[in-house]
Amino acid sequence: MDYKKLLIVIFVIYMLLFLSGCTTNDTNNGSNNVDWLMNYSPVHSLGTEKDDFWVEYPNGHPNASQSVSHLSWINDSLEEGCMLFVVHKTGCVACQPQADRVINLAEKYREHVIFHDLDIALGGSVEQRAYDSYLYDPDGPPGYIALTGVLTLIKNNGDVEFGWHSWEKDVDDAEMEEWVKDGIYYWNENSGGIK
Repeated sequence: MDYKKLLIVIFVIYMLLFLSGCTTNDTNNGSNNVDWLMNYSPVHSLGTEKDDFWVEYPNGHPNASQSVSHLSWINDSLEEGCMLFVVHKTGCVACQPQADRVINLAEKYREHVIFHDLDIALGGSVEQRAYDSYLYDPDGPPGYIALTGVLTLIKNNGDVEFGWHSWEKDVDDAEMEEWVKDGIYYWNENSGGIK
């Protein structure tokens, strides 16, 4: 009889230990967690250099200091959230790592980012948007793939404007994530002020 009670107690303790390991009170591990935004300090700010968000074409671009006439689908996306896009082509060995990196970040921050996977190989409207995205080529023609862009809302002299940053070819994982988090942060800070 005591043997059965001992087995029941051991079983109950085992089940409690097992079930307590299946749950967690850690709220900082989910991608949908917005707590990081409350204490976040952006790494990049508004400017005209290669480490800045731009509202005009940056230094080094043939149209430096000129404003950008944003595409309608970009405007629509920015009404909903920070926007991220990558232009690539299925089968392109050189651009696939960057495309994968951006796709993974878009998935990680899916609740904060409007993502456009612009695979030229798909043709049609996706291909057209891919080519149109070279409006955001950071240094002008010729355009190289992968082309990646982060667009957000940013304050410029008291007004909220569309801010953007883009790259051709590869961007390091950690650096890419900094830019995405900055874009999310700025969009959340400024989304009430777009005109």
